[in-house]
Amino acid sequence: MNLKNTEDNNKIANVNLHEGHRKRLITQLEATDFVNADEYLVLEYILTIPIMRRDTNEIAHKLINTFGSLANVLDASVSDLTTIGGVSPTVAHFLHCIPFVFRNYKLSKATAKPVITCAKDIFTYLGDAVSHLPSEEFYMICLDNASKVISKKIIARGDNTQVGINIKECVEYAMKTNASKVIMLHNHPTGDAYPSIADQETTKRMLFGFELSGIELFDHVIVNFEQKFYSFSTDGALAKYREDCKKLLKV
Repeated sequence: MNLKNTEDNNKIANVNLHEGHRKRLITQLEATDFVNADEYLVLEYILTIPIMRRDTNEIAHKLINTFGSLANVLDASVSDLTTIGGVSPTVAHFLHCIPFVFRNYKLSKATAKPVITCAKDIFTYLGDAVSHLPSEEFYMICLDNASKVISKKIIARGDNTQVGINIKECVEYAMKTNASKVIMLHNHPTGDAYPSIADQETTKRMLFGFELSGIELFDHVIVNFEQKFYSFSTDGALAKYREDCKKLLKV
């Protein structure tokens, strides 16, 4: 008996089995547009892109069993992902980038320049695009006199708990775009959308900086991963900060 030929035949049989399973998986999910698809199958499908010639079923199960869900896998750090057997740095980077690719997709769909009149408009325009992100990002939206969007820009990125803001750069950008009003928006990757003490202090400093430049801080909105949002304007906090600013400027 030729053991080498037997081993080669087994390898060929396994490759054919995996290729057949991969083809069935792709055909099934693409035919249904992923409707009601199991998370394991969705992740297995995603893994077929960076992993060309290997079975991705086992790796998909390892990942979801370790991290708990498809969302948690995609939110995981590259270093955490590479602790799973079969996940190379290339595959880890590919998975980790997916939420940010989706962010750019959503931002691309928000290229129209609507008129913004309330916090709900702000969430619809930009909040929905960043609420899912695993790290904190801070955006500025510039408006004209009629509250129509002039431009939007990411001004800072941080980790999953905080982000640093350069207020001088924000004011300079708003003036460069000839904005009459600005909106600040950032996401809370963990916890609720209610502002932290740091969020409140940052908003006060930003309002003062814009007021000194003759620009209105229209609102500061915080969104969380549950797609809930908090508005400093709706809550009345912005009006209080504005009164405090006026008192200081009279001194």
